[in-house]
Amino acid sequence: MKGVKGLPDEQQLLKAFSNNDFTHIDMLISRHEDGLFNLCLKLAKSHSDAEELYQQTWLKAIQKSHTCTKSFKNWMYTICLNTYRDGFRRSKRANEVIDRTICAETRSHLIETATDHISAEAEALKHMTLKKLQDKIAILPDKHRLPIILHYFEGLDYKETAEVLGLPIGTVKSRLNSAKGKLRREMEREQDV
Repeated sequence: MKGVKGLPDEQQLLKAFSNNDFTHIDMLISRHEDGLFNLCLKLAKSHSDAEELYQQTWLKAIQKSHTCTKSFKNWMYTICLNTYRDGFRRSKRANEVIDRTICAETRSHLIETATDHISAEAEALKHMTLKKLQDKIAILPDKHRLPIILHYFEGLDYKETAEVLGLPIGTVKSRLNSAKGKLRREMEREQDV
């Protein structure tokens, strides 16, 4: 079965990829590059670190292409997280989690709210709160930070998050709940100061 305009569909690409046939790897990369690179940006401290993590992830994926047995996206996210854990976490701890995403979301939100005639003061307060939350997420331990990134910012459901992290679903839910509690307490503590 062919995909759009005679091009291979996702399943054909994955089958070829898992059989070490890289004829159409450019198509596979183009279908998944944005999501994977966004995850790299959320994990890494800088744009250059994200680019390095992205390249290492693809290199490992090509080397291990025969092991792709689950959803390609989840499989790539797992490789990316393991690569991050193996090298980047030790040498280049990420202090700026989801910086680009937050900035893009903030810009989009500012444009939307400007048309809603919300006061500049209210918008500045929202931006400050968002920045504080971003800073609080950045200092969470990885066992809490990674589920937050995957579930809330990458949009993975509990099952997919558990699959990528190699954890039971109950553990993911527990860690998300614990992380939200820590973030809530930290934000409340800052408001009291």
